[in-house]
Amino acid sequence: MTHRNVLIAGAGIAGPALAHWLGRHGMQATLVERAPAPREGGQTVDLRGAGRDVARKMGLERTLRAHATREEGIRFVDAVNRTKAAFASGTFGGQGPIADLEILRADLSRILYETTHTHTEYLFGVE
Repeated sequence: MTHRNVLIAGAGIAGPALAHWLGRHGMQATLVERAPAPREGGQTVDLRGAGRDVARKMGLERTLRAHATREEGIRFVDAVNRTKAAFASGTFGGQGPIADLEILRADLSRILYETTHTHTEYLFGVE
């Protein structure tokens, strides 16, 4: 098979995930990212359905669980802090407002970078 090189724009979540799969199929990926380093911020990411299946197939589910937020649920209170409604993370079979596998975006990005940087070239600070 001819060696193939692939250029990927963006080193957030999708770029490193794509680099992972391309690497498994013998392709060399180079990721270019505008930010000067891996991004630190961001909201939480709920891993459900296809996202969880992909994490499992990548061999990352256990690592992601180790870095999960461990959100127990959500509670709605009134002005004097009386609970008006509450949902545990397992409510509705884990398909409710709180997923049982939730991770900070920065942690997910870092884990994907750590699992791909040995076989993927990262170029940060590229405009």
